[in-house]
Amino acid sequence: MWLATVANQLSFGMQQVILGWVVLTLTQSSGMVGLAFALRSAPNLVVGFAAGAISDRLDRRTLMRLAVLGLALITLLMAWGVWLHRIAVWHVLLYAVIVGMLRAFEMTARQAYVYDIAGAKNAVQGLALNAIAQRVGGALGAFIAGVILEWWGASAAFLVMGFCYGMAGALLYMLHSRGAAAPTALEPLWQNVKTYAQALRTHPILRSLIISTAAVEIIGFSHQVMLPVLAKDVMHIGAAGLGVLTAFRFIGGVMGAALLTTLSRLSQHGRLLLGVLALFGAGQVFLSQVTQFWLAVACVTAINVMASATDILHQALLQRHVANTQRGRAMGSWIVGTGAAPIGHLEIGYLAGAAGVSMALLLNGLALIVLPFLLAWAMPQLRRL
Repeated sequence: MWLATVANQLSFGMQQVILGWVVLTLTQSSGMVGLAFALRSAPNLVVGFAAGAISDRLDRRTLMRLAVLGLALITLLMAWGVWLHRIAVWHVLLYAVIVGMLRAFEMTARQAYVYDIAGAKNAVQGLALNAIAQRVGGALGAFIAGVILEWWGASAAFLVMGFCYGMAGALLYMLHSRGAAAPTALEPLWQNVKTYAQALRTHPILRSLIISTAAVEIIGFSHQVMLPVLAKDVMHIGAAGLGVLTAFRFIGGVMGAALLTTLSRLSQHGRLLLGVLALFGAGQVFLSQVTQFWLAVACVTAINVMASATDILHQALLQRHVANTQRGRAMGSWIVGTGAAPIGHLEIGYLAGAAGVSMALLLNGLALIVLPFLLAWAMPQLRRL
């Protein structure tokens, strides 16, 4: 599973570089870059709960395999279109939407399956190891994409990305166990959805964690939209430089996941989450003032140490506070929370166009510093988790 995640995230790391770079090259617009990333995240809002319900009903391994196969096929189709010089901006935007939809199903099933393997006692460590695999693959993919874009162009980059998705799919077929913690009692699909809707109405912790996830996606994770603009228009470091920046974003994620494995035995994960959010915002404030490449690399790394930790803590807390038969739906609700990302992508993209990249990052960073205090005041149950 760890190797399959690395292979899958090789493609995602490449996509992080290729998508923003291709859109920026075609349009010269930071707003359009924000739109592309927003469209990739938008399906999370639509399919998140459905993906969670289906993940609780079907074998999670089958769902992952089908999603990764779809990702491989659509990416190879893009490689063919670019090679024929028949790709317009709307093709890239449509690709972003389809990829977002397939990834919503794949991510929901993967996070729940990791819990199936690790069990409740080792959930944080299992999810942290999974996050390390994601970031290792993402870092390598970003480096590879930057080099391929610089030397061979977008068609070759899409081709290699599709091959990596295919490799991930092949590795997923080597999973022979559903996991010791996998639910054995399967509800009918409609009953599955109905039960979880009732849980959302009566479970304040679930609602709090979904709201927290959504808020962080809007004002925290949106910083990734600015990396192509920083590389191309502020630091003038080209596609290879963007590959390095994006790679260190994933390296920071590895460091955050590794750090969290050492803190996984702490009892106050809610307070830990709130503290990490404040540091996340501080890193973004520092990035807003940086113009030198290696300082930017250091800031992006530090920011994503915190970003990775917030993801893992949200995922673990959500799955711990539902019944075992509802953990897929818990991850579906996390996907729905991440579906708020398009708001942040559009906001920071157009704010950068109106007021500049530095001001956009600064305002979002300050808002992220304030966020944990607001959450602690409005949702005191988070402090007690």
